[in-house]
Amino acid sequence: MAVSPLRVTMSYETTTLDTFLSEIASQQVAPAGGSSAAVVGAIGTSLCEMTCIHTIGKDGYSDVESELRSTRSTLTTCRGQLLQLANLDATVVEELLEAPGENRQRKMKRSIGVPLTIAQACLTVLESATVVTAKGSDPALTDAIAGILFVDAALEAAVLTVRTNLEYITDTDFIEKIERTLRRIESTAAETLDGISSNGLVETL
Repeated sequence: MAVSPLRVTMSYETTTLDTFLSEIASQQVAPAGGSSAAVVGAIGTSLCEMTCIHTIGKDGYSDVESELRSTRSTLTTCRGQLLQLANLDATVVEELLEAPGENRQRKMKRSIGVPLTIAQACLTVLESATVVTAKGSDPALTDAIAGILFVDAALEAAVLTVRTNLEYITDTDFIEKIERTLRRIESTAAETLDGISSNGLVETL
């Protein structure tokens, strides 16, 4: 779902981890669940990238190097997107609470679009992780698996945020459209995790 650009008042690409956590654990309305999901997803993504990096150029992996380079590029793009979405979600939450009554439905829809895009980005990471876990270096696979767990949790948190915000929407056609998208994301994510688990590496996914 396309998300219109908004004025971003903070940047989680450059803020310190301590500052980010302190902003969450405060009386501020943002960052909140959506931004947190995006950052957790970005952390998980970086762990999958790490596995690619520790495989590329290693003896015995020349036949998968090209595919892992491509996968790493996709993951790097997703990581950047997730951090941008963390910024955007915080801005949307702040603007939603300032919205006058006549604009509230429009801004509420926007507050749904951002976490929905976070969930979609996390799904792309999970799909890329199937390549990482199947072809990455054995010593680095634990990091990829940890990353997958982070990304899956981020996806679920983003979906929860979407469904919570949908309760405030009065447009039934919009609700049905978003629910269809959520079901597709959840179904594809479950199938992807099952595929990763089937290789015997992860029993808990």
